[in-house]
Amino acid sequence: MHFSALALGIFTLLILPGPTNAILAMASQGLTLARAIALLTAVLCSYLAVIIPVSSLTAPLLHGHPIITQTVKLISATWVLYLAIKLWTSAPKSQGGVVRVPHLIITTLLNPKAIIIGLTMIVSDNGSSPIAALVTFSIAVIATSTVWLLAGRLILGGKGQTPVIAQRCGSVVLLAFSALLTISALQ
Repeated sequence: MHFSALALGIFTLLILPGPTNAILAMASQGLTLARAIALLTAVLCSYLAVIIPVSSLTAPLLHGHPIITQTVKLISATWVLYLAIKLWTSAPKSQGGVVRVPHLIITTLLNPKAIIIGLTMIVSDNGSSPIAALVTFSIAVIATSTVWLLAGRLILGGKGQTPVIAQRCGSVVLLAFSALLTISALQ
C-alpha cells in the first residue's frame, strides 16, 4: 500500500468518533503542554502495543478464530461501559476531570480500531517497509489525537473544570459505543 493511501486510510478511521477520541476530548480540560504530550504518548504507545503484534504475529490466528476477535470486542464494550458509568457518576473535577492516563491507555488498548488497522492496513507481508508503515501510522495517530484534544478544548472551553452537561454527554457517547461494540461482537 502506498504510504499516502495508508496515511489517509488510517487518518480516516482514527478521526471517527470512538472511545479513545471521546476520552481525549474529555481530557482536554485543564490541559497543559506536559499533559498533552503524556496523553498523545499514551495513545500512540497503546495503539502500537496492539498493532505490532496483531499485524506481525496474530493476524493468521485472528482470521482463523473469530471468537477471539468477538471476545476482545466484548471486553472492550465492558471497559467502555465502566468508563461511561464512572463519567456519569463522578463529580466534576479540575485538571481533566475523571480522565486519567491509565484510563486512556486501557481504552486505547481495547479499541477495536487497533485490531482493524493491524489486520487490514499494516500487515507484515504487504511488501512495504514495516518501519515506514509504523512511522506513517504514528504520524496519523498524533494528528488525529491532537485534533480530538483541540476539539474537546474548543467544545468544552478552556476552563479547568469539565461542565456536568459535558460529562453526561460524554457518558452517553461512551454508552452508545459500548452498545455498538456489544452488538458487533454478538453478530
